Amino acid sequence: MNGIETAGREPANPSGTLPPQRQVRVLLYGDVDLNIIDGSAVWLTSMAQTWSLAGAQVDVQLKAVEDRTLLSGELRSMPGVTVWPAHPPQGRRALEPAPAAEALQKLDGQDPYDVVMVRGIRICRQVARRGAFAGRLWSYVTEFGYPHGTADSGTDTGAERWQQLGEIAAASRLMLAQTEQARAVLEAMVPAAAGRTVVLSPMVPDAIGPSTTSGTSAASNASIAPTAASAAAPGPGGPVRLVYTGKFARRWRTDQMPVIVEYLRAGGVAAELTMVGDKVQHDPEHPDWAERMRAVMATPRPDVAWLGALDRTAALEAAARADITLGWRDEELDLSLELSTKVLESCALGVPPLVNRTAAHEELLGADYPLFVDGAEDGPLEIARRIAAVRDRLPELSARVLAVAEPYRMTARADTLKTWLARIGLPGPARTQRSRPVRVVVAGHDLKFAGELVDLLTDHPDVDLRLDHWSSLHHHDEASSRELVDWADVVMCEWAGPNAVWYAQHKKSGQRLVVRLHMFELRGRWLSELAADAVDRFVTVSEHYRDLVVEHLGLAAERVSVIPNAVSLADLDRPGLPGRHHRLGLVGMVPLRKRLDRAVDLLRELHRTDPRYTLHLRGRMPWEYPHEWRKPVQREAYMDLFARLGDDPVRHAVAFEPFGADMAGWLRKIGWVLSPSTVESFHLAPAEGMASGALPVLWERPGARDIFGDEFVVQDTAAAARLILETDADDDARAARQRTARERVAGFDERTVTASWQQVLLSGL
Repeated sequence: MNGIETAGREPANPSGTLPPQRQVRVLLYGDVDLNIIDGSAVWLTSMAQTWSLAGAQVDVQLKAVEDRTLLSGELRSMPGVTVWPAHPPQGRRALEPAPAAEALQKLDGQDPYDVVMVRGIRICRQVARRGAFAGRLWSYVTEFGYPHGTADSGTDTGAERWQQLGEIAAASRLMLAQTEQARAVLEAMVPAAAGRTVVLSPMVPDAIGPSTTSGTSAASNASIAPTAASAAAPGPGGPVRLVYTGKFARRWRTDQMPVIVEYLRAGGVAAELTMVGDKVQHDPEHPDWAERMRAVMATPRPDVAWLGALDRTAALEAAARADITLGWRDEELDLSLELSTKVLESCALGVPPLVNRTAAHEELLGADYPLFVDGAEDGPLEIARRIAAVRDRLPELSARVLAVAEPYRMTARADTLKTWLARIGLPGPARTQRSRPVRVVVAGHDLKFAGELVDLLTDHPDVDLRLDHWSSLHHHDEASSRELVDWADVVMCEWAGPNAVWYAQHKKSGQRLVVRLHMFELRGRWLSELAADAVDRFVTVSEHYRDLVVEHLGLAAERVSVIPNAVSLADLDRPGLPGRHHRLGLVGMVPLRKRLDRAVDLLRELHRTDPRYTLHLRGRMPWEYPHEWRKPVQREAYMDLFARLGDDPVRHAVAFEPFGADMAGWLRKIGWVLSPSTVESFHLAPAEGMASGALPVLWERPGARDIFGDEFVVQDTAAAARLILETDADDDARAARQRTARERVAGFDERTVTASWQQVLLSGL
């Protein structure tokens, strides 16, 4: 990545042909012990197999010395997967985070990887603090969803945990979350995670499926391809077969599971329970629990079989012979934002799982799923009654859960990995034969719109990037800037502020200077001091603004390129929340030209027909911008507007929501993104809304139609209300407009925009 020795200033690809694509190399590490079969350990083997299916070459560094090969043996048998054994310090059997990070860095030093995927907050934090694998680290952290005090939560306070996650996110190319709920929490609490967090649910092998020969609800052979379920309910007098696989732990209620069988039999329902596993987890809050669990295991019961530790295939076969899998847990674990691999495997087998009712489980199985239990209220008796009530519905439930599992198959997850690789430009071109990388400086006081540009330059194999971050519009460390201008081949000034004036004055011979203007710069007094002839290329975000720049600076039109603000279609395309089409969103209300008054007038107009509409105002309040609040006209206008809103009946339908980086998560609930401004150079919020499945409404202003098209531009507030009401009254009309919006916004996709930036910045170097 940055700083890799490449060569010269000649064209990287003079023939114009694309270099051959290469195989992506992945280094995978999980802070898990493969000697213990649990969901986290199974994840590591599944992740390696999924990467292999995606066409990657995978190296897996083990954490622990192999005492047994139930899972590590499976890893070693996978094509395209290499397993590196653990070599912990003397007297240890497993790697702690620091030596684990050293082992990963040693492997990477031998032949650098394209992706380093690491799971676990302790190891992710260690890698992040070392600054290792810049631009290549994919961090998978699930622990933040656990309540404090559980065995999986660690001892950090909440504030410490969020601070650690912030450090990890800032060092990561991608953050991985198991569910949409987990992504929403992570992005809301950790600003650095917004825009770089993706959902990677657990995955199940394609081959896991129900038997077509078994006369019960699942298979005796768990390795055949998935088929339509052919389950039958247990026959008259036949037992309901229950199974639990995993660790034995207090919060997993494993000591009480045999009691469920006793209650079923007492109620006249024959039942059997199979328990798979041998790891009894110590509970520091209940030090005698482990001994009680062992006593339960040692007590002979004709209806309970303890099979001990099995390899993964045998464990799946045991689950496949059951009618129901048990996933009953302590209510505190309902706060976890993880999705259990065991639950997904049970579904893939066509065996209905009994699980706690949580938001994640409802999203997976449906709110009406009959095998939900209440972790706080339900005991073995209530659970036995629930099982008895569904005894005759097991074939129906088997078919239902089998369909649920399909999107979680490994081939589907492998396709997802390929999408993410393409998003970040992998597999990328090989490095050219330059003697050194192109040295690029990005300079500016506010880089919030330059994220895609910084990512492009960070990831480019022929670029060494440095940032000159000015402390304010007018202030910078001049000594540092002088060092950078002496070092750089290319300087890109974000905003045509005093930074552009300074770099134009200090430009070196043969150096390339690119300046991007947004809008306010044309009103800046400093712009008259800009040596425009020293600028090789000006960039604006719209055709309309290009025309203004050409006129204002007296430039030839060919010296100004139009590159729109980038929108990440991959990040913004998330499932919408119920009822979103009745929610209007306005992002930013400062300065006055944002026209908050028009948004309130629109809400009032809509309420005349349908009072279900609400207005969500996201952003900082006017008094949070001192330079605006000091202006008497601005301050009085806002005070008058808020006073009128306070007396208006629609005030109950207006929500003021704080500024945050998690726009993609917020847009899931928004159906209409408003752009009532009188002036905008681009306006990113409606474009992001279009990518998210929301629809934009733009009041007529110069340049709006050029960017967003005629379909979503209205003359006034009454026309905006008509557009919304007519669209929401017709599902087909809304779907058609959503398709139009997505087609329109495709031209703003980050990959298209970064290709344009590469041409402007690096062409001919």
